[in-house]
Amino acid sequence: MKKIYKSEIEGMQDFWEEIEINPDYSCNTDGKIYGILFEMKLEIKSYTEVETQIKRYIRAYNTIATDIPSKAVALDINQRKFNLYNISTNKEGIITLQKIKTDVWVRPVDFKDLINSTINQYSKGWICEESIVSYNNEYCKKHKDANKEEVKTEFINPQELYIYPFEWDEQIAREETDRTQNNWLTFNMNMLGCSLLKKRLGAYFTPDQYVKISTQYLKECIENIKIAGFDYLIIDTCAGTGNLEKFFENEWLEHTILNTYDYTEWTTLKGLYEGRVKMIIPHSSQHRDQDGLLLDGDALSENFNNYLLSWLEQNIDRKKTKIIMLENPPFVEPQGNASKGKATFTVKDIYMYKKMGEYKFDTKNVNRDLANLFIWKAFNIIKTDYYIAYSPIKYWKSQHIVDKKFIKGHCCNRKHFNASEGCITLIYWENKDEQNLILELMNDFGKNTKIKKIFNNPKILLNDTKQTPFVYLFNLSNMPKTDNGKLVNDIGAYAKYCKVQKAYKLGDDNILQQLPLWIANCYKCKDYTEIEVIMKSADGGIKYQQDTDFLKRCFIWSCLTDKSQCKSNEDIINQLCLYQNTHADKLLKIVKLDKEDTNILTLWNKLLIKVKTKTEYNSNYKYGLKQIEQDINIDIPSGRKDKTGKMVMIKKYNNSGDIDDLIKQLKKELDKYHANFIEKKLFQYELLK
Repeated sequence: MKKIYKSEIEGMQDFWEEIEINPDYSCNTDGKIYGILFEMKLEIKSYTEVETQIKRYIRAYNTIATDIPSKAVALDINQRKFNLYNISTNKEGIITLQKIKTDVWVRPVDFKDLINSTINQYSKGWICEESIVSYNNEYCKKHKDANKEEVKTEFINPQELYIYPFEWDEQIAREETDRTQNNWLTFNMNMLGCSLLKKRLGAYFTPDQYVKISTQYLKECIENIKIAGFDYLIIDTCAGTGNLEKFFENEWLEHTILNTYDYTEWTTLKGLYEGRVKMIIPHSSQHRDQDGLLLDGDALSENFNNYLLSWLEQNIDRKKTKIIMLENPPFVEPQGNASKGKATFTVKDIYMYKKMGEYKFDTKNVNRDLANLFIWKAFNIIKTDYYIAYSPIKYWKSQHIVDKKFIKGHCCNRKHFNASEGCITLIYWENKDEQNLILELMNDFGKNTKIKKIFNNPKILLNDTKQTPFVYLFNLSNMPKTDNGKLVNDIGAYAKYCKVQKAYKLGDDNILQQLPLWIANCYKCKDYTEIEVIMKSADGGIKYQQDTDFLKRCFIWSCLTDKSQCKSNEDIINQLCLYQNTHADKLLKIVKLDKEDTNILTLWNKLLIKVKTKTEYNSNYKYGLKQIEQDINIDIPSGRKDKTGKMVMIKKYNNSGDIDDLIKQLKKELDKYHANFIEKKLFQYELLK
């Protein structure tokens, strides 16, 4: 190591590198290894302050139910001095540091024997308002079916958790005398058990791999602000348990304001960061509702924002201080229910929804999405100077909520957030108006992802036939998902969808022009960077309608694919299928077929001939691929059972050259046909963008 350091971080990194140890930095410490915690300073002027900091770390470890060290070292980097402490705790949460040695050190390796002596040497934890949820979850990780009573028994008489016995009845007695300010056990005890763990595991936590990226963005932002001669303030109004702040330097924490809405998250947030950050927005248990939400912590409410703005006005000189907002706001997809035939949105009486609704945007109802409310609030209410935000990209790409100076960004994979695969963008914005047509973000593959802005909704290209319709197209949102664009012929079976979506009527005069818009909805994303990034658009206008070869390919593919919901039944006949004297057959006669078209149509005809020989075939019906799969290519018992005793089912017509084989061949060729003749043109004509 150097003799003198100017940077505490550099000294700390060199210390661990020279000792060849990779310590645990959780809870923003300078490093914990085995049962010993190190707190390092360039120069320790007051050991009392360092000891206070060590106690905060011990409380933070208890809050997240992790191993609490039994020893601590307060280490002076430049003067090469240190104090060694024994750490003791008790059931009331009182932490005591007993200084057992004051000495000097020469090399980091001098501490190696001390470190090794603390293997499996830990202090006991304790149950309190901040830690009860974490210790519940720690126990339930081992006991997947644990109920409330089992957790209670473990708390009172610990057998597996390394904690002090919890005086359950004593705490309940206290709470019975004060039911407003001191009722944390009364509230939490009915939620204990594995159901609470499942709730926490299902929460939308930001994974470390992306937190490290946003932390790096923040570091760069702070450095640039300092170079320009300004102070800084970091705000996270939806901090949850503080995961975005996990890798903060201590100095950053001292410049940070945190808030969360959920009571159990708030207690964890307090345990981890109280006394270490500039402020955790004050809350009171009196304002906690029956669902565990802190009403005075609702970052979208008028009272909350008035409080925050007033605090900023009284405590922050905006001429000398830059505000950085770092957030992973909650988001919902209001169109999600519509694919199930339900109402898309229920209006909530929230301040920010109404406030944002006073402004006009290129897209309607953009204030229905929670993430949009947070993003809009950051720039328009708080008037942040910089915003580092996690969110689906639609707020910039299609909804045009904000367009500012783009510094950099990353495409995060949503599957790492305890959710389905998809793209969540992490973007570092500066609050300067700019018009970006393309954003270039890094992705998990180490490559760049280009995201293009959309200006025209595909709905402007949709229209109704002036003739008798024989197909109906539901088009929902501009996300290419199967449920967002159904092609059906029995409109009566989809009556519930008609209440929330328009069913466009397709007939002989418009079906060739409309089917490409449906096919755009059937696009299969290649990887997570395309999911909810590639969207349907109308930016290319009607250029695609002049490409008769493209229209023909789309028509043939639509008639043959199993993505269509068109079927025959006793009341209606499927007219969007081929070689069965249908409306589609009449249209096929007026288009010019080439070799590729003929090849795939020949394969379809071969399948259809085979289908007509089967007992399941109904001569009164006209069949598309989907109905053949469901009604003809049926499953039958194989006569064998699996190891659970369940009968193994097989396809009835599974011999070579029979129906199942022909279906597989057709699907394979349809994929090639789409890839070679349709997909590229969907992007060329900007039906996908």
